[in-house]
Amino acid sequence: MNDRCPRTDARELETVSEHLTKSPVTCTTPADRLSGLSASRRPVFSIKGLFAVVVWGASFAATRVALHTLDPFGLVAVRLWMGVLVLSLVSVLRRRPLLPIRDDRPLGVVLGMVLAVHLLIQAYGLRYTSAINTGWIIGFIPVTIAVGAYLLRQQRLNRVGWSGVGVGTGGVLLVTMVAPPDFKQAHFGDLLQVGSCLTWAVYTLAAAGPNARSGVLRVTTFGMAVAAAIATLAAFVTSALSGPVTTRSLVAIGFLGVICSGAAYYLWFAAVMEHGPARTGALLYIEPFVALATGAALLGEHVTPNALAGGLLVLLGVWLVSRGEASVTPVPPVAAPTNCGSR
Repeated sequence: MNDRCPRTDARELETVSEHLTKSPVTCTTPADRLSGLSASRRPVFSIKGLFAVVVWGASFAATRVALHTLDPFGLVAVRLWMGVLVLSLVSVLRRRPLLPIRDDRPLGVVLGMVLAVHLLIQAYGLRYTSAINTGWIIGFIPVTIAVGAYLLRQQRLNRVGWSGVGVGTGGVLLVTMVAPPDFKQAHFGDLLQVGSCLTWAVYTLAAAGPNARSGVLRVTTFGMAVAAAIATLAAFVTSALSGPVTTRSLVAIGFLGVICSGAAYYLWFAAVMEHGPARTGALLYIEPFVALATGAALLGEHVTPNALAGGLLVLLGVWLVSRGEASVTPVPPVAAPTNCGSR
């Protein structure tokens, strides 16, 4: 471990990979040094991180609203182009390069293809299942990432970790066992969301190297642009519009693009820089509950006993997996927290 304290000012997003591997306990931020406070006395949680988690939790309900106007290809294309514009603006204002280093660009194209597939699967899944079920299932992503890292020999899983895999899997099965009211094809939609857990695990593990070399902001912006281009081409082949344009759907689309795919992503990594990955990552346990609340309040979705019990098992499984991991080799930080939302 490097004993030097990371800077957390103007280069925060470009150097996030370096900073995430350093101890948030022994180092201090510039604000801490000015005030004479140690990093261990920072606030318990980050307002920036909490904001990101809340809007990501609400993104599933927003996606269902937006799908009344745009089909999945059109929705993914529009929201990703909005996200690209926001993140590019951040890079320009910080006077940082827009593109990853040359050696990382081919893999960046592959990452963009995976990202496009991931978001399209999620969007199609939300045509058939509820935002509440989606929130609980997407919470399973840390388990798929841990298993993927184990298969790649990047980390070990002890008995506690494997018990978490079993508990989390049981939770997903319980969530998907009974279809929510008004969702006759919920099992198909739930299956698509399980598939999106796998695609995000692939993206996360494949992006670790480019993120470490080029920086999270550059790799993510580049991947988003590739994914947006793919979705745009597909939208031209299909009918991008699926229904009338309404004020409600336009608000949902703007929320998904500007807030979820742009601002929230930036604020999340700013929070990681200030508070460390462990403390900030703990906020992600809130996301499924936000999905539940917004799905029920905005869309009138019913909270079934199976979904609630299964969702809690998923979170317990994720917690057990986090307690049972041990790194085999240093693994560069991942591109984004767990689910990238319907981000």
